[in-house]
Amino acid sequence: MNVAFFLTPKSEVVWVSASGTVAQALERMKPNGFGSVPILDDDGGYVGTLSTGDLMWHLMEAGGTWQETARSTPLLRVRRRLDDSAVHIDAELEQLIARVETQGFVSVVDDRGVFIGIVRRRPVIEHLARLAGVAGRSPRERPLRCASPR
Repeated sequence: MNVAFFLTPKSEVVWVSASGTVAQALERMKPNGFGSVPILDDDGGYVGTLSTGDLMWHLMEAGGTWQETARSTPLLRVRRRLDDSAVHIDAELEQLIARVETQGFVSVVDDRGVFIGIVRRRPVIEHLARLAGVAGRSPRERPLRCASPR
């Protein structure tokens, strides 16, 4: 099984343009309450992931009024604190699992590095739960496993 099984296509993903401003990014993120979104260049290539924390720290460090700073700051001048590299559409489940352990979503690219969508953490966890035989059971129904004595 590979990444394509879990893919949410680009047409259903909120993303921001690398050529935009901080204010434009905030406007795209605010209606959905997203904590992070992919950044794409003008050719659709994946640039990185922008978080609300990145924006907050930038605005706090910039001085002046946050509104003016947001309107005048190009998005690519915002320092991103996480290095969320994308995975290839043909990546295997193991590589995806390693990423969703630390990321809420993983960006996916094709052979040309063009962004084609994301994989959210929840569907991967649900798939693993089904494999483990615990899908659909409430936490109270799941057996507790005690650590073995050393």
